[in-house]
Amino acid sequence: MSRFFKPLRVILALGCFALVNAVFIAPMIAAAMCAEETPQPVCAAAWQLWPAMVALNLPVIIVILAVTALMGRVYCSTLCPLGVYQDIWFRVRRLFTKRGVPYSPPMNLVRYWVFPLTVFAAVGGVMALPALVEPYSVYGRFVTDLVRPALQWAINLLAAWCDAHEKYWVMSDEIVIAGFLSFWVAAFSAVAIAALAACKGRWFCNAVCPVGTLLSVVAKRPLMKISIDASKCVKCGACVHVCKAACIDVQNASVDNSRCVRCFNCIGACRKGAVKL
Repeated sequence: MSRFFKPLRVILALGCFALVNAVFIAPMIAAAMCAEETPQPVCAAAWQLWPAMVALNLPVIIVILAVTALMGRVYCSTLCPLGVYQDIWFRVRRLFTKRGVPYSPPMNLVRYWVFPLTVFAAVGGVMALPALVEPYSVYGRFVTDLVRPALQWAINLLAAWCDAHEKYWVMSDEIVIAGFLSFWVAAFSAVAIAALAACKGRWFCNAVCPVGTLLSVVAKRPLMKISIDASKCVKCGACVHVCKAACIDVQNASVDNSRCVRCFNCIGACRKGAVKL
């Protein structure tokens, strides 16, 4: 049964990623196609943890924390759009090297400072800091400030071609470009997080992200944990080569479940059946 965990996770992650992108892009597409009704896939945004915390959406908060206490940080590998964004770049890394991210000690000094500072800033109404580190805000800025202007430019080109051929299928619209600071913050964040993901896997999630820090506390001892059977483990390192969270200490046959983002890569990679959920 464990061989189905990764394919299921990938399907859920891609589906949620598409829905989150639709939140930002669907209204633009609908306007270009002269749709009478604008689709509103708000369900994807409703299940993001930080917005739920800000809105005091208790049902969503309770469900996410309960699932995390049961199975670990499934949220980080399926619902979080910034997590999927990082996984895409980690996958790009795999085109050049098959080595994963070797085990490293947790960055507790960093994450346990960033989390309270982010919470205090949000409570005090200073939303600039949360907007820089909270995953939904960070990814939303990527799409709004970088992807949407480029997509609108492509739509306008298509609309011009349609007009030239007297086919009025697509309507052009004004390209809205973010302010100078907002644009460069988005561009720098997109490049920096992509580079970190390609080189260090989920380092951002386990060192900076306040959502990751909160979930790591809940996931420290989940009811369903990933573990290594020392009697079966031959210390080949196959699990480490596919790990993106630097949480597998193969020498001591242990997994740091607080940092594991439940990608389930390690379960499929272990040919001895030593890694299991």
